Amino acid sequence: MIQWFKDVTADSIVFKVFMGVMILSFGIWGIGDVIAPPIDPNVAIQGGRFEVRASEVQRRYDVQIEGLRENLGNEAASDPSLKRVVLDNTVNELRQLAVTNMAAMELGIDVSDERVRDNVHSQEAFKDESGAFNQLRFMQVLGQNGLTEGAFATLVKNDLRQQTFLQPVSVNAAAPKALVDPLFAYRGETRIADTLLIPVDKMTVPAAPTDEQVKKTYDENISAFTAPEYRSFEVVVLTRADLVPPDSLDEAAVRAYYDENAARYHTPEKRRVAQLLFDTQAQAEAARALAAPGDTLAKIAEKAKIGPPMDLGERTSDDAVLAAFGAAAKIGVNEISQPVQTDLGWHLLEVQSLIPEQVTPYEQVSAEVRKLLAEEKAADAIAEVSVRLEDEIAAGTPMDEAAKAVGAIHWGYDSISRDGKVPGNMTLMSDDITARVPKDKLLATAFLTPVGTESPLNEIDGGYYIVKVNSSAPPAPKPMDSVRPEIVRLWEQQERAAAAKALAEKLVTSIGPSSVMSAEMDKDSRLSYAKLGPITRFGESLTRDYVVDSKRVGPEMLEKLFQAKPGEVFTAPVLGGYVVARLIEAVPAKPEGEMAKVADDVSQSTRQAMSQDLLEQFSRALNARFPVTLNTKAINDIAGLATPE
Repeated sequence: MIQWFKDVTADSIVFKVFMGVMILSFGIWGIGDVIAPPIDPNVAIQGGRFEVRASEVQRRYDVQIEGLRENLGNEAASDPSLKRVVLDNTVNELRQLAVTNMAAMELGIDVSDERVRDNVHSQEAFKDESGAFNQLRFMQVLGQNGLTEGAFATLVKNDLRQQTFLQPVSVNAAAPKALVDPLFAYRGETRIADTLLIPVDKMTVPAAPTDEQVKKTYDENISAFTAPEYRSFEVVVLTRADLVPPDSLDEAAVRAYYDENAARYHTPEKRRVAQLLFDTQAQAEAARALAAPGDTLAKIAEKAKIGPPMDLGERTSDDAVLAAFGAAAKIGVNEISQPVQTDLGWHLLEVQSLIPEQVTPYEQVSAEVRKLLAEEKAADAIAEVSVRLEDEIAAGTPMDEAAKAVGAIHWGYDSISRDGKVPGNMTLMSDDITARVPKDKLLATAFLTPVGTESPLNEIDGGYYIVKVNSSAPPAPKPMDSVRPEIVRLWEQQERAAAAKALAEKLVTSIGPSSVMSAEMDKDSRLSYAKLGPITRFGESLTRDYVVDSKRVGPEMLEKLFQAKPGEVFTAPVLGGYVVARLIEAVPAKPEGEMAKVADDVSQSTRQAMSQDLLEQFSRALNARFPVTLNTKAINDIAGLATPE
């Protein structure tokens, strides 16, 4: 058969073409993973010789999420859309780091270990009160951020390489005079004006409005006199603390839990360690050779004529600092170690004291153990109980009975507004429920759920809650007679404002370019005169000896002031009244005296903006020249997000 196959195909052009296509296809699809292997699942961003591990993306993402949680709460930090934004921002930042480092490597830019060490030692976060580098503080900061010495050194090296590569681009950015001068002229121009302030609250109105005026004010401002929507709803709250109270646990079960988790109730051995740090092994060995029997590190430092040893404090055997030293940290008390190397250099260690491990007896922590066991049992049970609660409600069981059936808590509200008030404008929210469910969250759910239905089961810290809306009273205007005092107060405010505006407009027509505006106060005691300025178009004073009277400025007033010509009189509303102003002088910006700093600020901000623009354009060019591969699955797994199809 084989011989027949060879004879048939030996001179067949068709077969040779066919086999060529097959070989090419096999090369592309069959062995493609060998020629161009897929990205390592532990690598999130791959570009040439530079890669970003998924663990680094995870670390930076976790830091950002924790910051979001501290500022906006657990709900925001758990929101998938916000998690996606945080993840994308983290990846984009690291993607740019990869691109920049790829470009720097191509140019042969590298960072020496000595430069990394000098950079670490110069960072303020790692210095003690005397300004010296403190390894204890260094290790504490690394531990708080989930970093090892090696990982941190790599981060520093990458950042320094990026800075070295990008610095010439940003440093050489300049602020063109043709751009700075107009900006300074706009920013630094000031104006001075005479002003008369007419406060609304000093205007008088007739003794009382007529019925017709009351009705008109009521109709024109009906929204101000409309009662909000009120809803009647029930809420069932299921929390771990309510589900398994600590007092319900059997004493034998609590004791068994203590025995199973004995490691929690013992204090591990602690060693107080000091160190001397050297740049080279030779230096460390030379100092060690000076030690005589019974010498301490302090004595060795004195003999070697170097600085005193650094106290690393009391540390457990599994501490990150001692772990970096390995067996060298396990020497006996008052012993001196042989030289040991870390990423920071060479060390001599001394164990100055040792505290043996201690075990806390059950009797001292029984209440704490009982609470922990209750929390664990409740955490295991709450998922199943929440499903039972949903099933009970779906079956039509009344909310109070469903709550009782699963050990949850039930509350009912007959009539409550979106802001948590009952008719009569009184707040009525039970402390029992607001201690379990945030008030804003509960009310938002109650007013988003359609009447006659139940909300989905909503998660809260430590449990769940569900709301059923029974009825709704839509917003409705309050009877005019019931809010007549409020209507009268509003009418009076409007009348005073109208009177102030009318007076301001009258003054504008009577005051001329040469009138003495301060004399108007003698004619009308309700007026208040003051000279305004020099003031910028942003309502600021650029001199230390002048404070802007905020009652005399506002957006419309400033706009008119910088459109006016000298001697022109105008009026504009301000907070609490009206102002009548006459422009005295427009003062051009000059880079002299105190204004020299303003000119310098404009120049600096312009240069920084130009620098940022250059960096952005340069980065776009680098992105086009140095493409990177994103491991989408590994990246999405970091935040527990689904990978897009």
